[in-house]
Amino acid sequence: MVAKCAYETPEMKALLGETLRPGGTLLTDKGVAFCQWKETDRLLDLGCGRGATVDYLKRVYNIRAVGLDPSQKLLAIAKKNNPNGLFYQGRGEQIPFENDSFEGALSECTLSLMTNREAALKELHRVLKKGGHLFITDVYARNPDALKGLISGDFDSCMRGLYALNQLENQILETGFMIERMEDHSHFLKTLLVKTVFEYGSMNVFWKKAAGGCAAGFQDQLRACKPGYYLMVARKVK
Repeated sequence: MVAKCAYETPEMKALLGETLRPGGTLLTDKGVAFCQWKETDRLLDLGCGRGATVDYLKRVYNIRAVGLDPSQKLLAIAKKNNPNGLFYQGRGEQIPFENDSFEGALSECTLSLMTNREAALKELHRVLKKGGHLFITDVYARNPDALKGLISGDFDSCMRGLYALNQLENQILETGFMIERMEDHSHFLKTLLVKTVFEYGSMNVFWKKAAGGCAAGFQDQLRACKPGYYLMVARKVK
């Protein structure tokens, strides 16, 4: 049975817009500024979804980005919205590009969707040139002791893939990156929570609409994990 992808649902788009992530492009701007990406750089947008970031980078910064996503449905929308953009189907655990292909990579609320986060980080390291920056925004568990409860629900969502932040930091360093910046932006999740409750009456109702019956009890599990949201910039050093 194929897991339902919450990001393909109209409910998720209505809440998160074209970017399909909390905060929209506000943190993307911070990433471009800190990484000092320029027009001659080639970037990889891992989990490009509907192509919003690829379009934004080209339109605002004139920076080329290649989009990669496993969803045929979202890629079709990305290609329709960005007829001149480059989009490919694939997953972060097996990126279909040569070594040292990019000056930078973005993983905006997508590491939590990987079935094997360690493999995805190794692939990102492989396709980045030495000195290239990896820009990450994602959800994490502020109470990682409760993560063992996040086992039910046959659907794909970043909230299904919450992880401990210190575990990710160790994986980043072990892969050959140096962490240059770390910021907490959990306020974006709080804003999203308020919006969701206003629109649907409760988070339980939202998850039922976005993921169906397989999300039963999911909000209670999620609440115990105390989700947060962070920004990280890492540089390939070896």
